[in-house]
Amino acid sequence: MTVNEIAKIVGGVVQGDGNTEITGMAPAVSAGQGDLTFAIDEAQMNAAEKSDALCVITALGTDGFSKTVLRVQDVKAALTAIYNLLPKAHIHEGGSVHQTAVIDETAVMGENVSVGAHSVVGRGARIGPGSDIGAGCVIGDNAAVGTLTRLYPGVIVYDRSVIGDNVIVHAGTVIGADGFGYVPKDGEILKVPQMGRVIIEDDVEIGANSCVDRGTFTDTVIGRGSKLDNLVQVAHNVRIGRNVLIAGQTGIAGSVTVGDNTMMGGQAGISDHINVGRNVRIAAKTGVTKDAKKEGTVLFGYPARDAKEYMKQVAFGTWLYKNAGRIRGLLKRFSDNTRGEK
Repeated sequence: MTVNEIAKIVGGVVQGDGNTEITGMAPAVSAGQGDLTFAIDEAQMNAAEKSDALCVITALGTDGFSKTVLRVQDVKAALTAIYNLLPKAHIHEGGSVHQTAVIDETAVMGENVSVGAHSVVGRGARIGPGSDIGAGCVIGDNAAVGTLTRLYPGVIVYDRSVIGDNVIVHAGTVIGADGFGYVPKDGEILKVPQMGRVIIEDDVEIGANSCVDRGTFTDTVIGRGSKLDNLVQVAHNVRIGRNVLIAGQTGIAGSVTVGDNTMMGGQAGISDHINVGRNVRIAAKTGVTKDAKKEGTVLFGYPARDAKEYMKQVAFGTWLYKNAGRIRGLLKRFSDNTRGEK
């Protein structure tokens, strides 16, 4: 894309050659030919001036600056928009399969697929064009990975799991392990069959060392555009809507439904069979033990309560603690007066 084309998208003003072709973006210290870099202070402006970048995006003054400049009001917002427009660095033209990778002869590999060292692609698996499978990954039998998807090293995708297009799964994550389903009977613990799949829709990103369990009889689904942080547990039969944000160490128990655009803070927990509505906000360390279907609800605490009511209760408790001595004195005077009247 040219600088002029990018400027139209982010609402910026070009100073210099707007026909400059941009193919990537990088910090000034590592920027190369074709890259756009950024500057939010004078030190970064000086570094950008000395770098190999062709263009700098900034909100600062640029008098006397020698490179092409794209001036914007909000550098972070503009960089985010540009990043999602430019080709991603992990897409390898031509693809490459490491000599130690093991790919079943029945697997279907799209064009320009890369497979890292010691990775395994199982029987009947399918990997779409331009996808990048890192070192030490396992793609199970009849699993599917979409187009332009990246699996970082050590990702395990169990049999029959389905991963869509433009998905990113970070290192050590496990997709499709059995859910935690057991039934105590006659002094024994019987395992409930886990026969469903995991379906991860397009444009999802899942952080490192997270786990998404397969469904018991139906599928576990993560909706399009949702983002999961590191160390997130998604149990069997969970259905997460579109554009949901889930912070680290959150645990979602079995058969939970989460509506579109909901956000969960770190270490939040949701009990099984709970229905969470659209646009709900769940604060960090909140424990959701009953349905929260109302759109736009904000929850706080354990057990989860409306955030405003929770804050009022906390404020009242703090007031009681600070005034405990006065309250005891008033109660004693009231008690003494009552005895005197008798």
